[in-house]
Amino acid sequence: MEFLFLLLPIAALSGWLVARKQYNKSKMSNLSAFNPDYFKGLNFLLNEQSDKAIDIFIRLLEVNSETVETHLALANLFRRRGETDRAIRIHQNLIARPTLTPLQRDNVLVELGLDYMNAGVLDRAEHLFLGLLSKASPPIEAYKPLLRLYQQEKKWQQAIDMAIKFQSQSKEDINSTIAQFYCELAEKQKLSEPNSILPMLKKAHYYDANCVRASLLEADCLMKAENFRKAIKVLQNIEKQNVNYISEALQRLLSCYQNTHNLSGFDDWLHSLLNRHPTITSARIMLAQVIQMLHGSQAAHDYLYQQLQSHPSVEGLHTLMSLAQPSHQTIVPLIKGITHTMVRRGHRYSCQNCGFSGKTMHWQCPSCKRWNSVKPTEIHLSSLESLLELSQ
Repeated sequence: MEFLFLLLPIAALSGWLVARKQYNKSKMSNLSAFNPDYFKGLNFLLNEQSDKAIDIFIRLLEVNSETVETHLALANLFRRRGETDRAIRIHQNLIARPTLTPLQRDNVLVELGLDYMNAGVLDRAEHLFLGLLSKASPPIEAYKPLLRLYQQEKKWQQAIDMAIKFQSQSKEDINSTIAQFYCELAEKQKLSEPNSILPMLKKAHYYDANCVRASLLEADCLMKAENFRKAIKVLQNIEKQNVNYISEALQRLLSCYQNTHNLSGFDDWLHSLLNRHPTITSARIMLAQVIQMLHGSQAAHDYLYQQLQSHPSVEGLHTLMSLAQPSHQTIVPLIKGITHTMVRRGHRYSCQNCGFSGKTMHWQCPSCKRWNSVKPTEIHLSSLESLLELSQ
């Protein structure tokens, strides 16, 4: 707020001095001192009536090529403070001025569109941005807010069209984001028109060959059609796309292998996967589950006990406790209760961009709105102390 108190009088005074200089050139005889409104504004400021002072200083600040940026800075400050109505008033006042250059007018219109978005008047914002983009030389700054608006309204086809246009104009690579838009469109139509989503997923892979989400959706369609063998190939390919997401495919793979009566094949694949990526706890726990199905609980217990020596994890310890026989009536249930609490309380997914963490998968981070930044995490024993504190 102190910054605002300093900025407004200086801005008003600078505008007044510019106007005075211009006025001196034509009519020196009519030179006057400070505008009385200036002192009135200072009086409001000194009496902590900042709202009235701001309104007066805005009126005093003459709009010309030298003060447009000051007006824009003031309006942006108001918008950041949540005073969107004031920002709108400043931008509308600027647009009404015939002295603005075409470039300045476009910049002001973009800012006005952002005001409308901030105020929740999305139809006005959309109409304004579309008007700007219909020009022969549209301002590049109008693409991103309109793209953000379509995402906010979940208008995924419009978002796709706008993203493609923006990419062609800016040369910025947003192919992975476009792929996510196609996945959103597929998710939307999956229940009503399940047969129509495969072409959308093909387009998603066209824009991003490593789009794990599209692979998972494709596998779901194939499993629904009982094409389990092809679904297995699609799901196993996720290892090449991004091995960090392989945990999202494991339950689907288990179902596919069960339906093809080939659990031993799943056992072999999991062993080979762990040879290539020995730190994937979720694959190790899934392998213990498969061993239990094939060879019994004792074999699964022995396997996991041996694995935890070199690859300790909270999830692994919890699974081991579930497999163990209650040889001690108090200690084993106690340890099992602690590991259960930590697994339940621990965050299974985290954003690599802003640090957001949660228990469910989000393809777009709820915090920073970045696509493809949330990844599955493993709860290792190094997190034991902090998780135990949360459970108390």
